[in-house]
Amino acid sequence: MSNIKVFISYYHKDDQGYKDELATLNKTYRMFIDNSVDTGDIDDEEMTDEQIRVKIRDEYIKDTDVFVLLCGKNTKHRKHIDWEIHAAMYKNKDKKPIPILILNLPSSNNRQRRNTDVEREIIENHTSKPVGWVTLSSYSEFKEAFPDLPERIVKSLSNKKSPITIVNYSGLYTNELETLIKEAYARRNNYEYDDSTPLRRKDGKDE
Repeated sequence: MSNIKVFISYYHKDDQGYKDELATLNKTYRMFIDNSVDTGDIDDEEMTDEQIRVKIRDEYIKDTDVFVLLCGKNTKHRKHIDWEIHAAMYKNKDKKPIPILILNLPSSNNRQRRNTDVEREIIENHTSKPVGWVTLSSYSEFKEAFPDLPERIVKSLSNKKSPITIVNYSGLYTNELETLIKEAYARRNNYEYDDSTPLRRKDGKDE
């Protein structure tokens, strides 16, 4: 598994404990590289949108194979997380967009979303009642189903139907997390994102 490099994006103030938990797993399974951007690392007052993108993409996540977002209730308000997502979605003739996998934390109210039968089985293994899979199409439907996702991801799901999988983190077994990462990586050439949302310049207010 160590050949797939994973970047973990998360809100340090709220969700450091979950990142630390993954770091503990990483000591055994070596699932990710730990080079997340700390608050204050990048001074957006002195940098253009393009300079921010280049700095994060080329200095922090350039070797990343899969981008994992730990999503809590306040994740969507954080500017540095928006910058990281933007960098993961970016593509040009030399760089392909990075697969995104989202892990819902207990504080979030997002539904779950699967792209493969394997992912569906993992999700259903941890539910005591039928999941109630539904097909979403409009922006308003995605916004209602995923109220705590960052806006950049909601737009990409609704406009591009990007193959982003969204799974509840609590209760996942290590082998299931490893499988989810492999599934995201396996479709790495199929990702197309809507990255038109303006880059967030300020943090929002925590709920």
